[in-house]
Amino acid sequence: MRKITKILISVFLTIVFVLGFYYFFPQVWGDAVYPLDYKDSIQKYSSQWNVRPNFICAMIYAESRFHADSVSGAGAVGIMQIMPSTGASIASELSESGYSVDKLYDPETNIRYGTWYIKGLLDKYDGNSDLAVAAYNAGSGRADAFKDGRGTLPFETVAYVQKVKDIEKMYDKVYGDWASEPEVKKPSPFYQGMTNIKDFVKGLILGK
Repeated sequence: MRKITKILISVFLTIVFVLGFYYFFPQVWGDAVYPLDYKDSIQKYSSQWNVRPNFICAMIYAESRFHADSVSGAGAVGIMQIMPSTGASIASELSESGYSVDKLYDPETNIRYGTWYIKGLLDKYDGNSDLAVAAYNAGSGRADAFKDGRGTLPFETVAYVQKVKDIEKMYDKVYGDWASEPEVKKPSPFYQGMTNIKDFVKGLILGK
């Protein structure tokens, strides 16, 4: 009986440690799990088209995990997984000549096109990011039908929308408002973790 109790206590403490490490010390593992590559391009085009940088980071992570050479089974290309035909339309809208599919492998071009495209969807759906992300994933036709009560979204699209929201929260947690804040020295992971624990306990005590 004592042996079983010890095993259960060990399992419990392990779970508490893992969850505590995950929740309270994102600075330790965050930038390894959630990269911030191509930050200059993300900052530039999110600012140009007034889209949250961490939202664009979440889209990139969900689409390709920041792999610029990624190609989907459907033929979507690059870091934000843009279909070649969509890329051609975007290039035309932006009055850019000399478009070719190869340009979609260039991270800056892909981020420029993808950010412009998602901004258009956000405007189309009056800032509703869920509908914009759904349209990015499944097409505007399905998003329109869902919005008007004429249909449902595919399960994978519903899961994708939630995935992007969850990833954006993690980028907020790990990096904060990095695009508008000056570069400052980050506090040590231990200090930040202890601060998180203090705020968490304070919230429990105050009921917040």
